[in-house]
Amino acid sequence: MIEVKNVYFTYPNGVEALKGVSLKIDRGDFVAIMGQNGAGKTTLVKHFNGLLKPTKGDVFVDGVNTRDESVATLARKVGYVFQNPDHQLFCETVEQEIAFALKNFGFKEELIEKRVKWALN
Repeated sequence: MIEVKNVYFTYPNGVEALKGVSLKIDRGDFVAIMGQNGAGKTTLVKHFNGLLKPTKGDVFVDGVNTRDESVATLARKVGYVFQNPDHQLFCETVEQEIAFALKNFGFKEELIEKRVKWALN
């Protein structure tokens, strides 16, 4: 579950991107965050995985405040799909792409091969 409680965020240049945002996303929910350019969509989502920390307010993932978690730990719990797939895909094949994340998490090659095979079947 992701819970955002009265979150504010101001960039170093003084731009207030988020002002009092609150929402709750339960496990298994699929959510689309939509709005005009500059509305704060990307800024909000970067709080879910700890890339940004609120100026004021709190963000919780599975009941734990994101201020207390590393980006690496949160990445195991929160998935993020970029608007432009060219910014997200790194490999030439689906098999390599699946293995890419597992390698980054330090899985052993034998387990990577097993999980890739499972995912593709």
